[in-house]
Amino acid sequence: IPMNWNLGVAFKATPAVTVALDYAHIDYSGVKSIHNSGITAGYTGPTNPLALGGSNGLGFGWSNVDVVKLGVEYKYNDALTLRAGVNHGDNPIKSGETTFNILAPGVVTDHYTLGATYSVTKDSEVTVAYMHAQEESVSGPTNPYFPVNGTETIKMYQNSLGIAYGMKF
Repeated sequence: IPMNWNLGVAFKATPAVTVALDYAHIDYSGVKSIHNSGITAGYTGPTNPLALGGSNGLGFGWSNVDVVKLGVEYKYNDALTLRAGVNHGDNPIKSGETTFNILAPGVVTDHYTLGATYSVTKDSEVTVAYMHAQEESVSGPTNPYFPVNGTETIKMYQNSLGIAYGMKF
């Protein structure tokens, strides 16, 4: 798991509105299986050829990432709270690293979220959350060690819907 650090601040713009701003840095360079290149990996011997995460082994070739997040919460009334957010980060995958990243095409950079919590009773609530990660892609040459030359493209988008029911005991 890469080292990361976060710094955030939240303030009440009004009694009903809270605004939060976060900055995060994810240090993929500290994890060889993530940071090492999938193209320039060296041979580490007959019992450990190109071992994922070895000192000269295969990796995904990810660069460090900086992320900025902005969120707003609006307490509509005692029963209903509404939330929205946006997240923008760097793309960790370089165009020359597309081949191995077919396994983990984490190229999305922008996420948008909406959510709400409704208190059903004083001791229970229902929360609904939706996230959309905007489609992004990275294109680059096929790994030179593969027998086929060409260009490949990896892309990803995501949608997530969550529903939770909570009870206080």
